[in-house]
Amino acid sequence: MTSERKPVPSVTERLLSSGSQLPSLRRNGIFYVLLALFLYIIVVTRPQQTLVLSRMMEVPQIQRIPRNEDQRVEEIPKVEVKSKKLEQKPDWDTLDGIGFEFEENKPIVMDPRFYDMLKLPQCDLTKDKIPSKINIKEAMDQFQKCVRPIVERWRGDIKSMNTKFSETRPCEAAFKDMDVIPMTNLHETKWAILPHCREENIMVTIGIGHDTYGEERLNRTLPNTKFFGADPIIEPNRQLYTAFGKYFPFAIGKKPGFTKFRVLPNQNQKTRKYEFQDVTTIPFTYFLWDILGLKNLPESNPFFFQQIDIAWIDIEGGEFEFLDQFYRGGPMDEKGIVICQFNLEVHSKFNPPGAQVFHDFVFRILDDKRYIFTKVLNTDVGIHRMFFVNVEDEKCVRKFLQ
Repeated sequence: MTSERKPVPSVTERLLSSGSQLPSLRRNGIFYVLLALFLYIIVVTRPQQTLVLSRMMEVPQIQRIPRNEDQRVEEIPKVEVKSKKLEQKPDWDTLDGIGFEFEENKPIVMDPRFYDMLKLPQCDLTKDKIPSKINIKEAMDQFQKCVRPIVERWRGDIKSMNTKFSETRPCEAAFKDMDVIPMTNLHETKWAILPHCREENIMVTIGIGHDTYGEERLNRTLPNTKFFGADPIIEPNRQLYTAFGKYFPFAIGKKPGFTKFRVLPNQNQKTRKYEFQDVTTIPFTYFLWDILGLKNLPESNPFFFQQIDIAWIDIEGGEFEFLDQFYRGGPMDEKGIVICQFNLEVHSKFNPPGAQVFHDFVFRILDDKRYIFTKVLNTDVGIHRMFFVNVEDEKCVRKFLQ
C-alpha cells in the first residue's frame, strides 16, 4: 500500500502556527505607545514655548493716542538729567577750601604819569641839583625835633611803644614837599616817591600775600622798572607776580634753613586766615646781594651795589629777624646794599618777642639819622605800618628828593 506523504510546512508557517509571534507583537505595541506619548508631549508644550520666546523677543512700541480737540492728554514732564562736569584743577590747587580766583584779562590802562616819567631827563647821580627841591638837613632836623620827644616817653616801655606809636603821625606834616603818593593795594595802602629823573628802577617785594594791586599800579606809573618778589607760598603768588616781575619761592629771614612763619595758604583766600608753617628761609642780605644778582662790579669799586629804589616789607612777624641789618655799620653796609625807600609793617601781635626788637629799632633809626619815617598807621594792637625814606645816600637823594 502506498503511504501518502504530507507536505512539509515552511518556516514562516511554523512560526505563525506555534504562536511565537506574540512577543514580537508585544514589543512593537510598546514602541508605538511610546512614540504616540512623545508626539503628544511635543504637540501640547510647543505652543507655550513659542509664546514665551515671542514675548521675550517682542519690542515694546509706544501706542499713540489720537488727540482730539475735546480731549486733553496730560503729557509726562521730561526730566533732564544733567551730568556734573568736573572741572580740572591746576596741579598746585590740591588743598581744601577756596583758592585764589583770578580775574579775567582786562585792558591795561596806563597812569597818565607814566608818559610824564618818560619825558624826564636821564639821571646824572654824580652831582647835586641846584637848587634842591628838599633841604635834607632841615628835613632831618624837623623829623628829630618832632618824633624824638614823643618816643622818648616810651624808652624802656615796650608796651607803650607798641601800642601808642601812631601818636607820631602829626610829625608827617613836616614832609609835605616830598610828594609821597599812595599805591593802593587790595587790603592796604603802600607809599612811594617817584624819581625826578629817568633810569632803570629796582623794586623788591618781601611778602607778596596774594595781593599785587600796588605793584601793578606802580608798574603802570613808573616806566623801566624791574620787580623782584619773594613769598614762601607758591600759589597764587607765583602766577600773580610773574605777570610783571620775577618771583622767588622762599621766606626772607636772618639765617638759612627752616623757620616757622605766619603765612596765608591759598585755600584760605576768602577767610584770609593765616597759619604758622615751617618754610624755607634765606638770609635778607644774601637774597639782596647774591640771589637777585643786582650787584654791579666796576673795576674801581668791586663792592659797588646798584641801589634798590623801592622795597615793600610785609611778612607777618618775620621782619623782626633782620631789622637790625638796617643799622649803620650792619650787614647791609658791609655789602654796600642801599635801599632808597621802603614800606614796613611790623607785627609784634603775632611775634611777641618782636615788641622789644621794634622798640630798639625805633631808637636806633633816630640815632643813625639815615632814615626818616612817615605815614604811620596803627591797624591793630602791635601792628604798625610806616614809610621810610633814605636821606643819607647821595644817589637816593639826587634821584628822589632833589
